[in-house]
Amino acid sequence: MCPHPSAARLRRVRAARLPTRRTGTCSLLLGATSVAMFGCPWLPPATPNWLQYFPIYLIVPVAICAVVSGVGALRDMRGQEAADRRRARAGVALGSAAITGALAFVVWIFWALDSAHG
Repeated sequence: MCPHPSAARLRRVRAARLPTRRTGTCSLLLGATSVAMFGCPWLPPATPNWLQYFPIYLIVPVAICAVVSGVGALRDMRGQEAADRRRARAGVALGSAAITGALAFVVWIFWALDSAHG
């Protein structure tokens, strides 16, 4: 007999649960969102300032989540011949592009401020 009556039920539920499949859709959505946030400062002037400039602070965290989610999905798909890896790869690529673009922008700002100052 199990020490807890709910332990046997928990084992049955876990055995009956279908295996989850990670397809990379979350990574793709996060990557596309992180790239789309680059355009927020160019929204029409009638748009509130918080909606224009706040997403700029979220580009890198969302891009990092896209890369981590995509790499995790690709790792879970390893060994599955029929798995479609395009979404996960696209999410990793878009997340990496957003990180690279943000880093290039910061380097450009430092260079411009340095050349303007002295």
